[in-house]
Amino acid sequence: MNRFTTFLAAAFTLAACATSSAPQAGSSGAVEVAPLQYTMRTLPNGLRVYSMPDANTANVSVQVWYDVGSIDDPVGRSGFAHLFEHIMFQSTRNMPNGTFEELTEYVGGFNNASTYDDFTNYYEVVPANHLQRLLWAEAERMGSLVVDEASFDSERDVVKEELRQRVLASPYGRLFYLYLNQANYSVHPYGRPGIGSIEDLDAATVEDVRAFHAQYYRPDNAVLVVAGNFDPAQLNAWVDDYFADIERPDRAIPRDYPTEPARTGPREYTTYAPNVPLPAVMLAYPQPESTHADIPVLMVLDAILANGDSSRLYQSLVYNQQIAAQVFTNFEVTQDPG
Repeated sequence: MNRFTTFLAAAFTLAACATSSAPQAGSSGAVEVAPLQYTMRTLPNGLRVYSMPDANTANVSVQVWYDVGSIDDPVGRSGFAHLFEHIMFQSTRNMPNGTFEELTEYVGGFNNASTYDDFTNYYEVVPANHLQRLLWAEAERMGSLVVDEASFDSERDVVKEELRQRVLASPYGRLFYLYLNQANYSVHPYGRPGIGSIEDLDAATVEDVRAFHAQYYRPDNAVLVVAGNFDPAQLNAWVDDYFADIERPDRAIPRDYPTEPARTGPREYTTYAPNVPLPAVMLAYPQPESTHADIPVLMVLDAILANGDSSRLYQSLVYNQQIAAQVFTNFEVTQDPG
């Protein structure tokens, strides 16, 4: 089973949110959710295309999911996948900088992207009559992204400032973004901070960025998901027009990740920072890989424990015992055991 198993379910969930179909109450009063109806085809260059038409909505969602994340950051270049996510919003050979905002926000839609351990995703939701423009734009940045010194320097500064605000200036930023990963892994790249470090970002070069794009941003390492109000035949024609000619490189994609040794006992760490007003306690437990049969059970358990103010942990620690100001959990499914 390939690495795309980790995030295809998330892609379909995001795609479904772009449509207007709502759950219906059955005759017994129970809520019935219609299953997602989709088709999948693979282009000759390896791009996988999932389409989910829904005539009940006026919108369409376009997503491109790349099988590359912080796990693939080069050694000494932590935060590289996240940096590249920002660079992907810059210009291409035929598309000036700022085009994605014009194609989405200017017509009442939105666009965004995110970087995780195992993948990076780019997504837009717009009125359905703008679908063709977005397909062209996504193909543009997959096949002809311009990476120059100006765009590289600009986005690296943006990422460094994000790191300062979210990690260094935030009272518990180091705990969540740095110490948690480092405490849980000894050899696996999941232990490297996805947001990176100032030192590693400063050490990166524009040549590093170009090599990263050539290595991972390719059609056979991507999934295109389109959901919403569209004609399937017209979608297939546009996808062929814009994506089919993007070259599939003949070199392999490196996937040689070290195996994290099994944890044989507890680990305990205490850290201090000058801007932390109150103590925070974090407990982390090993979890299985994304394809394990226990993942759905753990998702339900996670929701019972900490989903909302009525959850077990929130009721116990915040309301009843009043020994905590906040309590929450984070269950992030990963390709390798997490």
